[in-house]
Amino acid sequence: MPAKSRFTRLDAFTKTVEDARIRTTSGGIVTIASLLIVMYLVWGEWSDYRRIAVHPELIVDKGRGEKMEIHLNISFPQIPCELLTLDVMDVSGEQQTGVKHGIQKVQLAAPNLGGMPIDVRSLDL
Repeated sequence: MPAKSRFTRLDAFTKTVEDARIRTTSGGIVTIASLLIVMYLVWGEWSDYRRIAVHPELIVDKGRGEKMEIHLNISFPQIPCELLTLDVMDVSGEQQTGVKHGIQKVQLAAPNLGGMPIDVRSLDL
């Protein structure tokens, strides 16, 4: 089968007018080129869809002067409450020493007596 007739059968863009409905070699070449381009684009989109993209991002917190909210529940059964203080340092190096507001110190009974609370002191300012 000659090469011309192979491309002629592949012409998907035939004309609608009866006189112009002639399958041509150039139409077959355009059809094959179009199919190859479409397949290349579909393959490219599929491979891009399947690709894992990691976008590392660092956002600077511009809110300076704000205090951190910390929730703790720590028991020190052998240390008197008067000796306990709270010092805080965040990632940027800002320090808060001797934090006193919003803290409750609960004095506990000895472990052999059940360790139940004896006295609760709130250090709210």
